[in-house]
Amino acid sequence: MAAPAGKWPWVGVGTAMTVVTVWSCSKLPDYIHDELRHFITKWTPLVAAYFNPYVQVTISEQSDEQFRRNELFDDISAYLTHKCAGGARRLKAELGKDGKLPEITLDDDVHVTDDHQGARVWWYASNKGPSYRSPSPVVSLFPADTEPRLFRAVFHKRHRRVMLDDYLPGALEKGRHLIATMARERRLFTNHRPGNRSTWCHVPFEHPATFEKLAMDPDQKKEIIDDLEAFMDGKQYYSDVGKAWKRGYLLHGPPGTGKSTLISAMANKLKYDVYDLDLTSVKNNAELRKLFIETKGKSIIVIEDIDAIEVDLAGNRKVAGKKGAGGSCCDPLDPNKDDGSKVTLSGLLSFVDGLWSASGGERVIVFTTNRVDMLDPALTRRGRMDMHIEMSYCRFGAFKVLAKNYLKVQDHVLFDEIQRLLDDTDTSPADVAHNLMPKCKKRRRDDSDMSSSDVARMDADTSLAGLVETLKKARRESVTAPAAVKL
Repeated sequence: MAAPAGKWPWVGVGTAMTVVTVWSCSKLPDYIHDELRHFITKWTPLVAAYFNPYVQVTISEQSDEQFRRNELFDDISAYLTHKCAGGARRLKAELGKDGKLPEITLDDDVHVTDDHQGARVWWYASNKGPSYRSPSPVVSLFPADTEPRLFRAVFHKRHRRVMLDDYLPGALEKGRHLIATMARERRLFTNHRPGNRSTWCHVPFEHPATFEKLAMDPDQKKEIIDDLEAFMDGKQYYSDVGKAWKRGYLLHGPPGTGKSTLISAMANKLKYDVYDLDLTSVKNNAELRKLFIETKGKSIIVIEDIDAIEVDLAGNRKVAGKKGAGGSCCDPLDPNKDDGSKVTLSGLLSFVDGLWSASGGERVIVFTTNRVDMLDPALTRRGRMDMHIEMSYCRFGAFKVLAKNYLKVQDHVLFDEIQRLLDDTDTSPADVAHNLMPKCKKRRRDDSDMSSSDVARMDADTSLAGLVETLKKARRESVTAPAAVKL
């Protein structure tokens, strides 16, 4: 952006001096010693910076070590969008959380101005990648190439104190307040690799699961709820006992027993974001640490089906059960194998409860598995996973929750028979729920004169009778299967 004529008389002096000096050095005879050329090139930007009366403050999206996201970037973004969007010439719009109205924010590569106590500050936002880095921190007001994803504030040096001591702290405080008071939608994150590194992307988390609707033994459900509530209120307790404020849960049980639904119910109970961590997309331990550090507090970090990932202390990881064309697993010494992912067990354990687990706070870590016996004992021992939750087959207590959810009934003549059949069979809650889906939709259209209560009663009778037949069939198959094996 060009400087306004007559307002910034010193703007561009540094750039002009640098260009002239570099051009002059290129014309020096070859017999001029290289040290003189180096001396002139080094000191000219410093002299130019001395004569430039403007101060720059850069707020990058990433911290200096490029290992943690700079949260001040989000605060400034919220403040500038609220304060300066009305005067910006470049805006971007996204569909709001209600799906009806657009949300307006500042676009990248936009210039806006703000005033504070008679002092003016120019804000410059950019997401361009750097192609040249000046040896001086200040050469010109708006460098041609900027760092990736940053805000740069520029103000006159005579306003340094009011800007640094009053304006910037006030802007950050207002930005934090705006973020905290907005109706923040909770998000579901997943890691992916758009380039040569993993990063998080997200969609709105809108799963409707709650503990009230969860098909689970009531006593077990109450135990989980009490544990979650104690964790939410336990910040001081964890500090007193010298532990990181985190909680680990291992959910194990056959497929269809509601492990993923329980995670959603936990997230809705805690009002936390969910990070679904895909280990197969993580290149190594360093990348795993970076992903973990980029997660925020008040979040649930989930690694599903961890039994499908074989992790050994030697550092080799492969998907369990996948073999080559010859029927054997990939040779770790094979130069043609894909060795792009090298997450080790020790790296995963450090992420769970090692030194790196203390980074941040108020996090819940959840592992799910269909085969708890397949996991390394180092991963499942008590203290590492604080609570082991067995997601068992559907019993009568869980069935009553499903019957209430799907059919709106709390008692029925078939309940006693269903209870006996559930005790005799291993049927997952997912299979029971499938049988409880109403089967009378066509009859509702044909018999429009039926009352809603009659339709509901017909749905219940039909669905429960179908469930009884399904359970009887499952019991017969469970009895005949051992005999067939014996033959």
